[in-house]
Amino acid sequence: MPGRHSEEEDPLSSSDEDPVDNEYYGFLNVPRNASNVEITAAYKRLARLYHPDKHQDAVKREEADLLFTKLKRCYEVLIDPHKRAIYDCLGKEGLQEQGWAVVQRSKTPREIREEYEAIARVREERRLQQRTNPVSRFQMTVNCTDLFDRYLYESEYDDIIDSQLPQFEISKISLFSSIQAPLTTTDTTTLSGNISTSNGRGEGGFNVGYRRFQSESAWQEFSLGLGSGLGMGTKYFRKLGSRVFGNMSGTLQFARSGIKPGFSTTLETHLDKNTVGYLTYSTNLSLIETSDSIALEQEQSGMETMIVRDTPKYHMVASVQLGIPYTYAMISYTRKIQDKKKKLRSAIKITYILQFNGMLLPLEFIRKKSSPAPGITVGTFGAILEYGVEERITEHSTLGATMVVGFPVGVTVRIKLVRASQTYLFPFHLSDEVILQPIFYGTVVPLLAWFTVKKLILDPYESSRKEKERERRSELNKEKVSEARREALASSSLMAERYKRISKEEEDKGGLVILYAAYGLLATDGGELKPEFKNIDNNSEENSSFIDITVPLQCTVEDSRLILWEGSKCNLPGVWDPAPEDDKYILIKYLYQNSVHQVFCPETGSIKLPKTAHRIS
Repeated sequence: MPGRHSEEEDPLSSSDEDPVDNEYYGFLNVPRNASNVEITAAYKRLARLYHPDKHQDAVKREEADLLFTKLKRCYEVLIDPHKRAIYDCLGKEGLQEQGWAVVQRSKTPREIREEYEAIARVREERRLQQRTNPVSRFQMTVNCTDLFDRYLYESEYDDIIDSQLPQFEISKISLFSSIQAPLTTTDTTTLSGNISTSNGRGEGGFNVGYRRFQSESAWQEFSLGLGSGLGMGTKYFRKLGSRVFGNMSGTLQFARSGIKPGFSTTLETHLDKNTVGYLTYSTNLSLIETSDSIALEQEQSGMETMIVRDTPKYHMVASVQLGIPYTYAMISYTRKIQDKKKKLRSAIKITYILQFNGMLLPLEFIRKKSSPAPGITVGTFGAILEYGVEERITEHSTLGATMVVGFPVGVTVRIKLVRASQTYLFPFHLSDEVILQPIFYGTVVPLLAWFTVKKLILDPYESSRKEKERERRSELNKEKVSEARREALASSSLMAERYKRISKEEEDKGGLVILYAAYGLLATDGGELKPEFKNIDNNSEENSSFIDITVPLQCTVEDSRLILWEGSKCNLPGVWDPAPEDDKYILIKYLYQNSVHQVFCPETGSIKLPKTAHRIS
């Protein structure tokens, strides 16, 4: 029930957004919302540096020609509203797509963006129609009670028991599988089937469903199934407010014993960003034909309230149901570890059930009776303790073990493997009674087996996989990084004269002088500056994880001010990316009004110098 409406959201909304292409804006060092005046001013400033006629040396002239060509390409795209709109939507690749060559020049940037969104919807619909979203679940229950039942016998039977090997048997096997067949972006057909066998008896079923999204806040579903007779159902979901959702469903089952209608309705309320409340009423009826009339009996009915709270530290579920024939209370608590790969889980469930000829009785009524009256089923009290751990073993796989201890279920350990949309569940029923031995072995043995497999198999495999992935990424980025580095070094070489001039001018008037600037992997895992950079002064570039960008930043200073806009700084003239796909930082040590300043921050944010807060004693 928790997260019920989230499972029904439009699949289009879950698609990941492509990273924003910011290269042209970064090379000109202008924001994405820069005006044509700002773009022209940035172009003219760099044109004075990169124009081939400004350099007499043949090598520098050739380097300047390449950089000036790039500068003109950036300027021509950003100054043209038509090309700029396409670049903002699709990046550099969008400017090369044949489909955009037919876009009319008379269209406004707004119309171009709307047309891009329309084309994107068509592409998404095509991708949607190719997806089937298969989901499967396999469960095999193993009865291992014979392994620990011997602890329940008297010691005089030890010789007989020890001479026999424990017997294990598979008490239940079930398999469920479903696929989705999207027809359009609003219509989806689902096919599902299941089979199960337990204690020599088997059953199965097949279901087909059709779901239609009427709007962003409402959808309706119809289903038809075959199994234990013909079954039909319908479900309707609607968003009633910004935090309120409603869900109604009805079923009609044609069984051998008669027709069984059912109805359920749920009201879901988001109490805050971490807490969701549910109020559910459900009833199942049975239409039975007698010799002289048709009777409608109520098999099950109840009102349930549930509170679900999910925070970064824990997940808690509290539920209370009052109904026929079951009345119970349940509390479940899951503690989360900061490590994203691991999750601890514990739960306490308390259940009380009482039935009297289909009518619920208060506990006080039973206490007054010396013995249950005819037709009265005395309530049972159940308490269950669950604790376990889950760990992500690969990018798409999770392995978990849960210990279930309580009355009347006994002791069971559940092993669960989830890989993508496939779930494999293996419950091992150790004992019908709550005794210490199965609890101890059911807790310790899985832990020892897990640590053994992890150290001998999973850790070496994961290390090997990561190393191969690093080598693959390194090989893919090698040529790209090499080209970017060559271009950045050429740009820095052309900046040499400007760097000396601007440094001298700023120093003479007590302005902004960049003493040292580094870009790259300068931080620890916690985001703190690495110790080797605490007292830097023209540190060497021998470490390939960072580069010296003192010259490019000093050449960007104007009127004792330096502004670096949001986005990756690897696109700035004279800067290249030393560590693609990693989080990089910028460290700048500068002199302003004869005082030393220093700033250290992530590369993606905007940087404006000088600031009083950067001053160091």
